[in-house]
Order: sequence, then C-alpha cells, then structure tokens
Amino acid sequence: MKKSITLKELSKILKVSISTVSKALNDSYEISEITKKRVREAAKEYNYKPNRTAMNLKSGRVNTIGVILPSLKNFFLARVLRGIENVIAKTDYNIIISITNESHEKEVQSVLSLANGFVEAIIIAVSEETQVLQDYSHLENVKDKVHLLMFDRVVNTIPCDKVLVDDYDAVLNAVKELQFNGRKNIALTSTINNLSVGKLRIKGYTDAINEYHKPIIIEGTVEVIKKALREKLKEESIDAIIALDEEASLASFKVGKKEKLLDNGKISLIGYAGKTISENLTPSLTTINQHGKKIGRTAAKMILNKLKNENEKPEEIIIKSTLYNRETTRIKE
Repeated sequence: MKKSITLKELSKILKVSISTVSKALNDSYEISEITKKRVREAAKEYNYKPNRTAMNLKSGRVNTIGVILPSLKNFFLARVLRGIENVIAKTDYNIIISITNESHEKEVQSVLSLANGFVEAIIIAVSEETQVLQDYSHLENVKDKVHLLMFDRVVNTIPCDKVLVDDYDAVLNAVKELQFNGRKNIALTSTINNLSVGKLRIKGYTDAINEYHKPIIIEGTVEVIKKALREKLKEESIDAIIALDEEASLASFKVGKKEKLLDNGKISLIGYAGKTISENLTPSLTTINQHGKKIGRTAAKMILNKLKNENEKPEEIIIKSTLYNRETTRIKE
C-alpha cells in the first residue's frame, strides 16, 4: 500500500501554500477550477488522506459515533456491527467500538467515557449484567449529552431511538409452524433467560403452546441444557425443540444428534444461528434469521439522521425476523 503524505508535503510538491491546498480540497470559491483539479489529482496520486482529528478539532465537532456491544462472539451482534460499519464508512464519521463482555461495570465506564466529548452519538445493546441489575442510571445520565440509540437489548423506560427485533412474534410464529406440521409436544431451551429478548421469546413460546400442553422450558448453561434435555427426552414425548440462542441451538442439536432423533425427523428443531453454521450442520438447522446486518444499517441511518435533525422525536423501528426452513424441520415420515 502506498504511504500517505501530509498536507504540508502536498503543498511543497505543488509549490503552493498549505491554505491553497486546503481550500482547493474543500471546494472553496476562492480557488480557481484549474487549481482545484490540479490539487485533487495530486492528492490522489500521492495518496493524501485528510487528518480527520485535526479537522474535527478545528470545527468543534468530533464526528465520531460510539458503538457499545456486549460481545463479538455472538454472530448476530457481529452482523449488526458489519451493517453499522457499511453505512458509516460512506460518511465522514468515525466509529469507536467498545466490547463490554456482558459486564455492567465495563458498560458504565464505556458509556461515560465516550459521552465525555469523545463521540456525538452512542449505539448500544445493553449487557446481560446491566439487565440483571436493572441499573440504567449511566444511560439516563448521558441521554441528554449525546444522541443515544439502543438496539435489540433495549431499556423501555429510557426515551431514545430504538431498533427492535420482533422476538415475541418470531418465536410465537415458529412454534405455530411446528404445530401446523403436526408437532404436539414442543420443548424450549435457552441460555439467555436473563435478557429482555430471552424473556420476550419465552413469552412467545408459552403463549403459543399453552392451549396444547404445559411449557417444557430448559434454561441455563450449555452443559445444564444438555443434561436436562437428555433427561426430558426420556421422561416426555417431546417431538420438537425451539432453541432461543446460538449456544442453546448447538447444545440441543448435539443432544438430538447423539440420540439419533434428528436425522430421521423424529424431532424437529428450530434455533438461532448464523447461516454458515446452520447450513453446514448435518442435518442442516432450521433457524430464525434476525437480519442483523439490516438492523445495523437501520441503526446507523437513524442515528445519522438524528445528528442532522436534532429536534426530531425518538423513534422505534421493528425489524421482522424470517424463518429459514432446513432439514431439522422435515416432516416425519
């Protein structure tokens, strides 16, 4: 990659003042079209990149958006970040990314630090520990200092822009799909029972199956799910499982595979997992796609709009999930 040069070096090459180069690059009316063209061509040839930090300091704006995520191990959150980056890359804004690793303390530090003059806006999905503690004071304290947008894991009591997933409807409809295909005794597995999205998904499940049978809910770590699910398969006549997150999906898949219940369609399984994982399992896993990249793009566009139109009221946008049927929901022969 060609090394970039400074504004001063570019001005020396062109034998004009730094001010002339700067004005030409900013399309100033003071500079002739011939000079502007010459400067732009030289900037491209010598790989001149403007110093955004210096420009922002001069203008009094930081032109930076903070993105605070609970984890990057989660495929969905990684896709959201990809969507945010795709939109922001086309603007003159920078991104600062902070990963909280589901820690309330780290989230508080990140929010307060970024809001203290480092960013103009914050896009955040709150951590698991924050939701367990229900301590949102750090978010309350900054919502009037920076533009705040929450996605997926949101705090309903804080008025700010939100991009939501239809967690309740997605699981409700997935269970109804299983019932339509003749599944009568559907179990649920989850490692996200502490999260607001997990609670909404469980509510969708219970509302869908209550008129058919009592809920069979298995929550906890991956190992807890594996052990409890094996026991439930012996005790109950389970013919379908809906898993509410990637870890629970893979745990349920491993148990179903080991017990030889998936390949022959004795048990149907719907889960949450990325396309790469779900399509390369054998049998391939039916999943609920939350469209993470679309959520990221939507969040970025919304926050950019609010930075331009500061007086607009907070909005909520709901992105609908899609059920992708694969081999783990084949009809039992």
